[in-house]
Amino acid sequence: MPNQIGFVDNANGQLAHYNLLAAIRLFCGGFGVIGTLGGTRTGTGTISGLEASPAAVTETWTLTCTAAAANAGTFSVVGSVSGAKPDATVGSAYDNGLLKFTIGDGATDFIVGDTFTIPVTQGAAAAADAEWEVLRYDTVSTNRELILKGTGLSRTEEIFVGFRTYHDASADYYNLLAGVFTGYVAGNSFDTQPGARLSGVPAHNQRIDYWLTLNGQRIAMALKVGTPVYESCYVGKMLPYGRPSQYPYPVVCGGMLSGAAATRFSDTSHSGYFKGNSAPMGLRSNDNWLQPYCYPWGNTYIAGNGTSVSNSNLRDTGNAYPLFPVELHDNSANLWGALDGIFYLSGFNNAVENTLTVDGVNYVVIQDVWRTGHTDYYAMRLDN
Repeated sequence: MPNQIGFVDNANGQLAHYNLLAAIRLFCGGFGVIGTLGGTRTGTGTISGLEASPAAVTETWTLTCTAAAANAGTFSVVGSVSGAKPDATVGSAYDNGLLKFTIGDGATDFIVGDTFTIPVTQGAAAAADAEWEVLRYDTVSTNRELILKGTGLSRTEEIFVGFRTYHDASADYYNLLAGVFTGYVAGNSFDTQPGARLSGVPAHNQRIDYWLTLNGQRIAMALKVGTPVYESCYVGKMLPYGRPSQYPYPVVCGGMLSGAAATRFSDTSHSGYFKGNSAPMGLRSNDNWLQPYCYPWGNTYIAGNGTSVSNSNLRDTGNAYPLFPVELHDNSANLWGALDGIFYLSGFNNAVENTLTVDGVNYVVIQDVWRTGHTDYYAMRLDN
């Protein structure tokens, strides 16, 4: 299953957290990746609104001017794999189901034989058969929204998650709100989707570095923002300790804040969902949302405070770091399951953004906001 490591900033006249939402949509939705445009042209017109759909395959598209006219023209559209598609007209939006764009006229008109070449690489999520369906993508509202539906590892399920932006320029916070739902109603707002559980994730209006990983049942992400600090979220299913007939919808909404809290990344009190026993972490039971504890946080021998033998910390062994599953429980008799691809590891001789490989699988080390204690790190699997 795929992962993406990248960054966004205030490009294209958009705030960085808007661009982050766009990047989540493209990657999680399995959209094709556009390469560097080529071709030879006399005309000075350009292409805008270029996007390759989740159905796109790896190929090169060639657009060739077949009829020229003042402030107008017609282009043939041919994919190196998909073959010829309907013609495109200058000035009109075009969409053949695999590629969409608008060819705009320029100061110098196109002539017959002018070409654009557009290399497309199949989206990593689509190539892995793990793409999420985009149910809503609102780029008009101040608080922009993205709602996705996953089909699980079996590709037969319905898992509803989403992200929306919220910010306040005067308070200088620019955040995401992660959400998990029990269904989807087109007429409902993001916050009033069925069974909504919401958790804020501080972001920024400047550069945001991100690590984004997914499979068919969950999406996990970590952000580096500001000073820097590290923010995290997890939406989708966990790995339940029970049969699907016993526990059919074991979803988790994990973030850094309780709902859409008006909290800037520089706040020193917020903490990651992965430590458990806090409002930013919600686990869906068969009838309601629970606030679980997370093992091994709370175990004094593994993730204690290190002040005595009885309150010790796990550490590496010869530079080898054992990964402990993050298990969700009620601090009593009930153990529900484990997060998918999120693991506790020791902070001894460790550092944020370190990578490690265990049994051929790569992981990135993420810290809890600004904290760098021995128990303030986790490893996120970089699905591939």
